[in-house]
Amino acid sequence: MKKFLISVAVVCAMFFFVSCGGSSEEKGGESNEPSEKSDSETADNEISDSEVADSEVTDGEVEDPEEQEGPKELVYPEVTPSSHEEGDIAQNITIYDDLDVEHKLAEWYKPNNPSSKLIWLIFTTYDCAPCQILKEDLLEINKPEYKEQGLKILLVFNGLLEGPQPELEPEKLSNYKYIFLSEYPETADFELYGYLRKEEQKVLHKFIPLDGGYPTWMFIDASTMEIVEYGAGWGYDMVDSACDEIEILLEEL
Repeated sequence: MKKFLISVAVVCAMFFFVSCGGSSEEKGGESNEPSEKSDSETADNEISDSEVADSEVTDGEVEDPEEQEGPKELVYPEVTPSSHEEGDIAQNITIYDDLDVEHKLAEWYKPNNPSSKLIWLIFTTYDCAPCQILKEDLLEINKPEYKEQGLKILLVFNGLLEGPQPELEPEKLSNYKYIFLSEYPETADFELYGYLRKEEQKVLHKFIPLDGGYPTWMFIDASTMEIVEYGAGWGYDMVDSACDEIEILLEEL
């Protein structure tokens, strides 16, 4: 009986030992799972932070430096007191287009506009007869090959013969341009259709003397803004002579 009790005690002790060992292994396994999960989360966080950093660098690299610096300032040579004789430097006059956007003559100065070689600046009105002849002749003179070589035609309206009417602009100019381009889509596509505001009349007098009239026009060397030919008025049968002059100037400049 005593031996039997001892045997039972030994068996129970062995069972208890095995059970405790199994429980320890199971708990050990459970304790490893959170540890592995924590390492995974840490790795994910590291990758996420890296991706965010890379994204920020990439975004910084694609930003346009010009947008940060702002628009480039236009340069212009020193002007002469007048702009109505050959050899004068044209005033950097302000012109508004058919959309009422401001432009400066400096936009066609070669250092600001490499494609510019010869500027034909024309001041006109809506109602003068010689002006109308010139505007119609421009449709023949404005050849694609001249434009490719760097001819820029700036057609600037200044109201009627009786006086400027800036209060009617740019709607009047926009309608005129629309009609002209509708009828002559290729040759009426000038570099600029523009008008002058009231404050530019004083500057205009430097281009047109008190005894001058319309149309007043000039060819300007885009590399220096020097007036190389100045003219006032226009007549019939001037298309050929104008084309000859343009070809010579485009070759020389």
